[in-house]
Amino acid sequence: MVDLMWLGLVLLIAPVLGAYAKIIKDKRGFIWLTGAGALYLLAAAFSVEISWIPSGLEYGNMIFSIIALIMSFIGALMVASSVFK
Repeated sequence: MVDLMWLGLVLLIAPVLGAYAKIIKDKRGFIWLTGAGALYLLAAAFSVEISWIPSGLEYGNMIFSIIALIMSFIGALMVASSVFK
């Protein structure tokens, strides 16, 4: 859970660091990375153990982690292609 939370926070900070380094030419890739960061934080929230909630929350953790992973790949490819153009 802590790893997902840190990954989400790093992906939310990535556009700020990109703006500071002046490498943002096309914002679409950074928007994908920010969305992935929000989904990783949501997946971390689903992994919190609460005794009176059924264990079906593990599926939410898996689903949001997979969606965030796909969004991270798309965003990273878009940022890399815009930087190396």
